[in-house]
Amino acid sequence: MHLGFARLSAYSALQLPLAMAALPVVLNVAHYYGEVLKLSLALIGPILIASRIIDAIQDPILGFISDRLTHRKNGRLMLVAAMLPLMILGFFMLFDPPAMFHPVGDGVSPNPTLLSIWLFVSLLLVHLGYAGVSISYHALGAELSDDYNERTRVTVGREVFGLTGMMLAVVLPTFLTARFGEAAGYQWLGILYLPVAILAALPTLLYSPPSVHGPVERPPGSTVMGIFFAPLKNPLYRRLLAVFVVNGSALGIAVSVMLFYVEHVLGGGKLQAGLILMAYFVSGAASVPLWMFLSRRLSKAAAWFIGIVLTAGAMTAAAFVGHGDIGWFIAISAITGLGLGADYGLPPAILADVINAKEGRESRGATGAYFGLWALSTKLATAIGAAASLPILDYLGFNPGNGEYNLPALVIVYIALPVGVKLIAAAMLWFVRIEAERPQVSKVLWR
Repeated sequence: MHLGFARLSAYSALQLPLAMAALPVVLNVAHYYGEVLKLSLALIGPILIASRIIDAIQDPILGFISDRLTHRKNGRLMLVAAMLPLMILGFFMLFDPPAMFHPVGDGVSPNPTLLSIWLFVSLLLVHLGYAGVSISYHALGAELSDDYNERTRVTVGREVFGLTGMMLAVVLPTFLTARFGEAAGYQWLGILYLPVAILAALPTLLYSPPSVHGPVERPPGSTVMGIFFAPLKNPLYRRLLAVFVVNGSALGIAVSVMLFYVEHVLGGGKLQAGLILMAYFVSGAASVPLWMFLSRRLSKAAAWFIGIVLTAGAMTAAAFVGHGDIGWFIAISAITGLGLGADYGLPPAILADVINAKEGRESRGATGAYFGLWALSTKLATAIGAAASLPILDYLGFNPGNGEYNLPALVIVYIALPVGVKLIAAAMLWFVRIEAERPQVSKVLWR
């Protein structure tokens, strides 16, 4: 089934507010509550960890609910519509807390306990809403076509809107805080998100193409836990998930130390960091036709392999730039952005094929369960990278809190470590078969 441009665009539009919400929650919340609202980092840290743990636990449950709703007409979109207000409200609450929580003249948080509760509740809402929307929405995307190349078109087209949302998430906080100040700038971010999210969601809810699959049927006698983890019985899914987590952890490493690298190694500031991120995301969005062509000409896994190797090569070149070389680093970021397009667009397209592969047996067609575990794994990959990078950086002698600024440590953690992780992921892709309809990458490329 070929999807028309208008229907495909209508489905894809919702990815913009999803991506626009994800980045500020990761990058800006700790800074806003710590630096602007003056909440102690000793309180913020446990709150962030606790909310993430709850967020990870709920993913498979939401996938199960999404599958159950397929027995109703437009059931997956029903869950999207129900969870969307929670995501919007949670995001607004995060960046627009009441005036009573803002520090007064002495620069101290007037109500740290109540502000901690507000932060925790806001994070629970935005995580629950985001997970419910994204899991059911992405599961629907995997069911819009049974054609190998059309599935790539759906996922890659969706990620064009996603990368646009990421660009807005980079530009808006920088522009708004520079224009209105830190406190008012973040408040405007929460306010502007409301119309953007609603206007982008309406085409998806009203004009998205229907699923070409029937309701998800469960084997007799299956348990809830069995349903949650049934996708792991599919060997193709296990292999794909392993490559995805390893490859994704490299991004988690780089993101957690990127601002340190720009400031201390390149000698740049927030503006330069914004330009680097813009080049990265614009290049990722522009690379969509390239990865669609390569996935048709070779295979999705082979195209992804090329993207990973390209990123590793470009990141290696970054080791040769130094203080003041912002222009060169922006050019390198544009090349690594090409690999970002492959990382975002191709794995979900492979997953859409794997879900209905014969290797899945009793979990075939359980799209929500697959995407529930996929969402959990996405968060796991980022968490692994972030959790590993900071202690290693500290061990190697870079810790601004203690006045330690060993710059080679930044080069090792920001460049050498992610490159090594990327090459491991590339080797896994080269030697194992992860596609339902294509051989392993080594056979495709040697041919």
